[in-house]
Amino acid sequence: MIKRVKELGEKALIASKEVRDYVEKFESEINRGISTICILATISKAKNGEIHGYALLKKLEQETNEMLVIEEGTLYPLLRKLESNGILMSERKVVENRMRKVYSITEKGCKIYNHISGFYGKLTEAISPLLDINVILNEQYIYCPNCANKINLEEEGNEFCDMCGLNIKDLRHRRLK
Repeated sequence: MIKRVKELGEKALIASKEVRDYVEKFESEINRGISTICILATISKAKNGEIHGYALLKKLEQETNEMLVIEEGTLYPLLRKLESNGILMSERKVVENRMRKVYSITEKGCKIYNHISGFYGKLTEAISPLLDINVILNEQYIYCPNCANKINLEEEGNEFCDMCGLNIKDLRHRRLK
């Protein structure tokens, strides 16, 4: 976000190279992990669970009110890495009269996405009092007390956490009452 600030007041703190470099590095470190979660979330919510790269970039900008802007030079290597790790798969399809590489999440990728989004949600909830923000987690999910994996209550038969194997049957039943 700081990188996109072009006009500065003459006494602005980020006019200092030292401060600006520190803030840019901090934002970059935070965005690195968040980008992966947001990419997976956007793909999972896309029509038919698939989307091509350019549409993914535009959807991320739109959904985050342009707070998370991923450059093409960052997105495509990240998509390739997720694909090589078995989290995403791709295929060439005609979209809007053009041949495009379309990405979707694998079954393994869905499980990893549920875990990292659950971990991130619980972490954000835990640190929210320190930052004077409110975080409200969606009640459609329970979070494994062992590993923070996000588990959808609307899916039948979830008796064990997919990620760590903890028996969550009792936790699930208490929550559904």
